[in-house]
Amino acid sequence: MNGERLQHVIEEVISRLQRRAQSSATLSVGQLREANLRLLLCQYSTLRILQVDLPLLEQIARRDSSDNTAAIIHEALAWGACIQLSVQHQLLSALPVKTLARLPLAFCDERGQPVILHPARLLSYADVARLRGETLVLSRRCVVTALARDAASSRHIQLITQE
Repeated sequence: MNGERLQHVIEEVISRLQRRAQSSATLSVGQLREANLRLLLCQYSTLRILQVDLPLLEQIARRDSSDNTAAIIHEALAWGACIQLSVQHQLLSALPVKTLARLPLAFCDERGQPVILHPARLLSYADVARLRGETLVLSRRCVVTALARDAASSRHIQLITQE
């Protein structure tokens, strides 16, 4: 292979990788279950999965490979894909915060508003100061300082405590 041909191949690979890095796919849970994951991850760097239910979230948190969809999500994470899960707002208080927060997942509600899981036992002003307008799901025993509560209110951050 001559130098000019090699340069062309390298430029094509770089171009495809740059397109992949900027692309995302939005899928339902059923579509993800039926998709060819390798082909999907060759084209998209981010997968947005809509309307994830609580049983699936619990299987993802437990790393339960008996469910095909949970196994697919873990395999996509192992490949380095960014995974964003859409969860209905009324289900946020039932999320297994501590176990899900350990995984490199992003969450949003059904309107696309960011949801952040806070597994720590204390929510301080420093945790809230960098946020604006998100929903923050706190672990069951999380203590919220008065300054953090005031900052959350003034920044329109909704605090939801795990059930």
